[in-house]
Amino acid sequence: MNDPIQQALQNLAPQSTITRQLAVFFGAYLVFLIGAAWVIVAVARRRQLTLATIARILLMLVLAFAAAKVLTHLVVDPRPYILEHTQPLTPTSRDNGFPSDHVLLAAALTASLAWFARRFISLFAAATLLVMVGRLAVEAHHTIDVVGSVGIVLVATLLVSALPLPVAWQRPALPGAVERKAA
Repeated sequence: MNDPIQQALQNLAPQSTITRQLAVFFGAYLVFLIGAAWVIVAVARRRQLTLATIARILLMLVLAFAAAKVLTHLVVDPRPYILEHTQPLTPTSRDNGFPSDHVLLAAALTASLAWFARRFISLFAAATLLVMVGRLAVEAHHTIDVVGSVGIVLVATLLVSALPLPVAWQRPALPGAVERKAA
């Protein structure tokens, strides 16, 4: 293996119970907390969720995941544990490692905040970075797999951000998002 970042993380993870548990948490479970946190932010910021915002989020998700599915057939990258004949620290599929679905989802949720809750981006980006570290540490992915996922999301986000959407879509999308006047 010629990837010093991946090698260092894979060597560090099994060193102690704590590093093993952190690697497994970051690599397998943190993405679910990111998803739950995203829902909480979306509910709290529902007044900022316009039809345009929801359309952009959905388009970005579809574009990023479609690109990932196409690229998984073009970029062949067997998972590290398969190449090294080792046991990963967490159950991991045996399919192509490129790109990382966990990182793709975490990065997509993070990027979507640009359209309605910018102040949370740095917190979500830090959590996404921990997912990347975890996926490397548990031997599920190579560095190119996790960085590639972030790149896919960034390109999808930039493309969707450039789309002109109807002005009428700037109205609140959710019922109750507009404050009612006192009678």
